[in-house]
Amino acid sequence: MPMLLGTKGSDVLSWRASAELLAGLKDALGRHGEQNPAQSAESVLERFIAALDQELGFDRRLDAETAALDRDLAAAATAADLLLTAGRFRDTISSHFKRRRSVLALCGLCNTLHDRLVFRAVQLTQERLSALGRGGASPCTLLVSGDRGRGESTLFSRNRYYLLHDGSPRPEEFRRPLEGLFQELGLVDPERPLWHGSLKEWQAQFAPSAAHPATPPEEFLAALPPFAAPEKGAAPPWAERDWLIGLADLGYLWGSEQVAARALEVAGAALLAERGSDSFLQVARRGIAQPLAVGRFGRWRLERSGERRALLDLKRYALDPLQGSLRILALAAGSTQTGSVARLTFLLERGILDVDLAGRLLNGYQCIMQLKVLLEIRGARNGLFLNPEEFSEETEARFRSALDAVLGLQKLGYQFLIGPV
Repeated sequence: MPMLLGTKGSDVLSWRASAELLAGLKDALGRHGEQNPAQSAESVLERFIAALDQELGFDRRLDAETAALDRDLAAAATAADLLLTAGRFRDTISSHFKRRRSVLALCGLCNTLHDRLVFRAVQLTQERLSALGRGGASPCTLLVSGDRGRGESTLFSRNRYYLLHDGSPRPEEFRRPLEGLFQELGLVDPERPLWHGSLKEWQAQFAPSAAHPATPPEEFLAALPPFAAPEKGAAPPWAERDWLIGLADLGYLWGSEQVAARALEVAGAALLAERGSDSFLQVARRGIAQPLAVGRFGRWRLERSGERRALLDLKRYALDPLQGSLRILALAAGSTQTGSVARLTFLLERGILDVDLAGRLLNGYQCIMQLKVLLEIRGARNGLFLNPEEFSEETEARFRSALDAVLGLQKLGYQFLIGPV
C-alpha cells in the first residue's frame, strides 16, 4: 500500500490508493475462497491485519524520528548545524520512500524540511541583528515559487525566493545576512538569486504602463525581469516565460501575511489579465509543445554527446512537459491552483479532462516523480539523467505509459487553446 499512509484527507491519490488496496484484498480473498475453505480466508485476513499493524508501527517510528529532527533543526546555531541535521532528515525521508514509494508522502516530508530550514535561517538572522542592537526585520514577507510553491518539494528541489517589504527603512540590514545564510544552505545561487524589493516596486511591475517601465536599479532587473509584452511581431523571450511560470507557482512562505496577501493579489490579477493576450498564447503554445522522451518510432530521446551521452534527461523530456502542460491548461481554464495534482483535479472537475486520461496522468505523475526521487537518492544534483537500459520491463512499460498520457494532455491542451486541427 504505497500511498495509503502519509497522504492527506480527500486527496485524489489517497482515495485512489485506498480503493486499490481494498480491491487487492478482495481479489486475494476471492482467489483463496475458490481454492480453500473459509479457514484460508481467515488466515489471509490475519496476515493482512498483521501487515497493517507493522505499517502503522513504521509510521509511529517515523513520527518520532521527524519530531527529534525538528527539535535539532530548531536548536541549530549555524548553517553547518542546519546542513548536518538536514542531511539526517533526508536520510530518514529516503528510507521512508524506499519502503513506501509514496510521492505525496515524500513531498509532504520534504516540504516540512524545507520550511524548517527557511524558518530557522530567518530566526538566526533576526537573533544576530538583535545581538547587534539593530532590532528585527521591518514588516516583510517571503514568497516562493518552484517545487515548494507547488507543494512538490523533493530531496534536492530548486526554488525561487522573493523578499518583499512594506517600504520601511533599512531592509538591507535584514536581506543581506538572510541571503548569505540561504547561500550557505544551498537555497539560492547565482542562477536563482533572492529577489528583493518593496511592495510598491512589486506593484509597479504589474501596472498598465509596465510594458515600458521606468528603468529600476540594475539589481532589481537582474533578480526579476518585468512582465513586459513583446514588441509586435516578436516572439516572447524565454525570460518572460520563466517569469510567467514563477507567477503561476507563487506561494506564501513566511512573514507579514498582509504584505503577502497584497503581493499575491497583484500577481494573480496580472496573470489573469495576461491569460487572454497574444503573448500568453505564444507562451502557452511553447509550454504544451515540449518534446517528450520517446521520439520517432518509439525510440528514446537520448543525449548525443558529452559525459551524459546515451542518457535520458528526465526533467526536460518528462517532468517539465507534464508540469508545464498542466500549468498552462489550468491557467487557461481559470484555475489559481499551484500543485500539479490540484490542477489535474480542477481540470477533471471542470470536465476538461475525462476520467480515463485523468487516471492515466495520475499514474504517470506518480511514475515520473518516483524516477526523479530515485535519481536524487542515488546522488543526482546537477540534472536528472537516467539510463533506459537499466529499466526493468515493468518500469519501462510504466514510463512509456506515462509519456503517452502526457502526449494526450498536450494534444488536449492544444485543442483547448487553439481549437480543433
